[in-house]
Amino acid sequence: MSDSFYCGRCSLDLHIENCQSLKAKRRIVSSLKEKLKNRFNVAVCEYGNLSLWQRAQLGIVACSNDKVVVDSIIKAVVGYLSRVHSVSMLDFKIEIL
Repeated sequence: MSDSFYCGRCSLDLHIENCQSLKAKRRIVSSLKEKLKNRFNVAVCEYGNLSLWQRAQLGIVACSNDKVVVDSIIKAVVGYLSRVHSVSMLDFKIEIL
């Protein structure tokens, strides 16, 4: 029996289309964060570019005792975000620790 666990992290750089204020950005990002937490059971935080209207950077973290599970969760999050119409994914980076 293995006593190890795996932690996957993903940093995402997003462009928020048709956003004209910080208030609108916060509404979209908050909604997106809640959907990701509820749908994929991941931890989500916003960092960087906090004062830019149409840009957001999100950090996603998932943990499990199985590396394949962590990898599939992170890839599912990236796939989901690529299909969301209110944001465009500019870049992402995945690491499994």
